[in-house]
Amino acid sequence: MKTALAFLLAARRCEIDDLERLALSCELVQAVSELVHQLQRERGASNVFLGSEGARFGPQREAQLLASRAAEAGVRSWLKRPELGGEKSGGAVHGGARLLTRIALALHALDGLPGLRGDIAARRCRPDASTARYGEIIAALLALVFEAADVAVDPGVSRLLVALFNLMQGKEFAGQERALGAALFAAGHPAPERVQAILHLIDAQAQCFRRFEGFCGDEVLRQWRALQSVMPLAEHERLRRMLLASTLGSALDPALAEAWFDCCSQRLDQMHEAEVALARGLGESCARRIASARTEAQDQAALLEALSTAAEIRAPLDMLIGTEMAGEGAPAEPAQGDGPFGPQLRRSIVDLLHAQSQRLQAMSDELDAARAALDERKLIERAKGLLMACRGLSEDEAYRLLRQTAMSQGRRLAEVAAATLALAPVLGRH
Repeated sequence: MKTALAFLLAARRCEIDDLERLALSCELVQAVSELVHQLQRERGASNVFLGSEGARFGPQREAQLLASRAAEAGVRSWLKRPELGGEKSGGAVHGGARLLTRIALALHALDGLPGLRGDIAARRCRPDASTARYGEIIAALLALVFEAADVAVDPGVSRLLVALFNLMQGKEFAGQERALGAALFAAGHPAPERVQAILHLIDAQAQCFRRFEGFCGDEVLRQWRALQSVMPLAEHERLRRMLLASTLGSALDPALAEAWFDCCSQRLDQMHEAEVALARGLGESCARRIASARTEAQDQAALLEALSTAAEIRAPLDMLIGTEMAGEGAPAEPAQGDGPFGPQLRRSIVDLLHAQSQRLQAMSDELDAARAALDERKLIERAKGLLMACRGLSEDEAYRLLRQTAMSQGRRLAEVAAATLALAPVLGRH
């Protein structure tokens, strides 16, 4: 029984190690959240600059580059931590090889920033190309956050990571809408295909924010509602309607580019406040879980020590009692199966083992529920990839096809994605 308790204590220590590695990953997620926010601002300023042929937002873009570089330095500073520098780096963060691979891909994407910035400064790329290239970099960073959520070991932390990922993804769609709209206003003429893309982004934002609200918790949800009440939603909707009406031939006033950018930026900055609050809650949740696990480990260690002492005292005492009672015709041996602990202590230890097992099972069930939303995204991403490979579609076109199919059939997007994957052999032949 001493061996059973020792292994129970070892399991608790493993849990603490997992939580500490998870806390380290959450620090990276916070730094990535700030970098994504600054890159989104940089993308928006760059699109106004490009859409106006360099006439607008030159100084604003230069100022934003400084903020983006500072945020990037924050991420790279985290990656210089001593525990990440050796051959055993995979043990320093939870998720090991999977998360480290995502980090490598994100760094590779970030290496493309200087070239992109040079092309924008020289006006060698169009606004839509700029949006796509920034989108690829931000997508790599968001995939890192997704991976951190997918490998999280604590249900409470996992739910917050799922909420944060969906908030960041929804905010990225809002950032793409800002960039596209800024370029349309700055150019002063309608572009039906880009307006259609804005409709897609509006729908995608709504889906992400619904998932965020389902996982963020009551306190963050209250903060989110309060932020929404001060967002310039009426002005944003008015300008958005102008963009959508441009498909009917309505002219766009280039002077409204900055008004659109400022309105969208205010909305995005307030979304970022919710991101910061959620990221802060992540750190606090990790700290609470680690402190609680350490306290429970100390209690179990004390129990193990107490039982070991009790066993040392009880064994000779049982022998003495047994010897004295043997003369009175009583059995000289203790009851079978009790060992040195006795039935009452043995029942307490078994209860402790059962409680630990039930707690771990409950955690596993909660994790499964939190990851269900992530599993849906995996299905959709795989279905998009299949359509892109087999039908030669762009990512946006593949997603739009899935979404339109879901709407026309009255089915959930994840169901359509699963059905598409089931047709992989047929699609592959064509």
